[in-house]
Amino acid sequence: MSPVRERIDELLTRARQRDPRLRAYITLLDEQARQRAEELDATPAHTRGPLHGTAVALKDNIDVAGVPSTAGSPHHGRTASCDATVVRLLREAGAVIVGKNNMTEFAMGVTGRNDAFGDCRNALDDRRISGGSSSGSSVAVAAGIADAALGTDTGGSGRVPAAVNEVVGLRPTLGRMSNRGVLPVSPSFDTVTPIAPDVRTAAAMLAALDHLDGDGTSVEGSRTPVETALDDGLADLRVGVATGFFADGLDSGVREVLAAAVASLREHGARVRSQEVPDAEHAQDRMLEILYPEAAALHRDRLRDAPGTIDPDVLRRLRLGAGISAGRSEKARRWRQRFRQRVDEVFASQDVILTPTLPTDVPARDSVDLAASTREIARYTYVWSMYGGPSITVPCGRHPESGMPVGLQLAAAPWREHVLLRAAAGLERITASTSA
Repeated sequence: MSPVRERIDELLTRARQRDPRLRAYITLLDEQARQRAEELDATPAHTRGPLHGTAVALKDNIDVAGVPSTAGSPHHGRTASCDATVVRLLREAGAVIVGKNNMTEFAMGVTGRNDAFGDCRNALDDRRISGGSSSGSSVAVAAGIADAALGTDTGGSGRVPAAVNEVVGLRPTLGRMSNRGVLPVSPSFDTVTPIAPDVRTAAAMLAALDHLDGDGTSVEGSRTPVETALDDGLADLRVGVATGFFADGLDSGVREVLAAAVASLREHGARVRSQEVPDAEHAQDRMLEILYPEAAALHRDRLRDAPGTIDPDVLRRLRLGAGISAGRSEKARRWRQRFRQRVDEVFASQDVILTPTLPTDVPARDSVDLAASTREIARYTYVWSMYGGPSITVPCGRHPESGMPVGLQLAAAPWREHVLLRAAAGLERITASTSA
């Protein structure tokens, strides 16, 4: 049997064995994946793409031609007429699409809950949340039933599940990648998110998708190749460790992991200092005043005509959005402009800002208050979504009490993914050497 076909067969067999417990997939594309693997095995070596044979899973709000896109809802399913732009680019780079991942309905929620397709289970401990809304994408990578995945991230939907499943989740600069063929939550904030077992794979995924599509969802920018500084190390990198809002109420175990990482960064030559992020404490509230109304507008007809077909927690959020006035949203947009300008000033003297990804240990599934979960679990990720620059979560150790993974989040100025990935790769290397 040829190499790619053999690998894909092994991965699909493993997925069939493990997924009934994990519920990371809604649809496995066995036949399509095997056919693609055979095509790649027949491809001359000199024409092979950078992702040749990489098995990629997709969140089920990303279109694959001829395959239903459910967006996590049993009432939304429609068969896509064509591939999303990011799927086309993955295929051109040599990837094999192996399936569509479970997700929180309409990508609204951070716990991994889905009553229709089954709650997605954390890959390390199924008593804990899997994170959301890109739950299945992160779990599939963490469980070894995908080499990499694409999720989406609005306020933290890619970074939160990546962190709690001990993988890498990369939110690029808003507008760096196309959203054509991806069901939105909030066009003002949505982006496709590479999820991978390590920083180098996440960078390779982003490099393959770094494309100005001309469809209005991707924008002009200074696209420095994202992989150019991966091996440059940490020497003289300016790292601001966020204080204030990012330190208030922080779990003691997460604080311990953060402190160890900061000490290691200094030992490896990074120029580390404390850094206040102005108005960070208000970013989530202002963002929700834009996000929720956009989501409510997208689902207006269903909200009006068939509210009983919407998950109760999602319905609650959509109704909140429907109750926010246009004037209030516009005021929040003006606030956002000022916030971005103030954070730009921070990045004039810092290359990256370091924070925990979550302020808490990975919560138990049966202890999560759904109404409060987004505000608490994702409060650190929302800040960088509101800003619009790239951010990434990297596994950086285990919680001293629970043994669950702790992710640390790095953020950079817009279009500075090459710097962000340099820092993330450096942090990953020192974490690996410390735990070895």
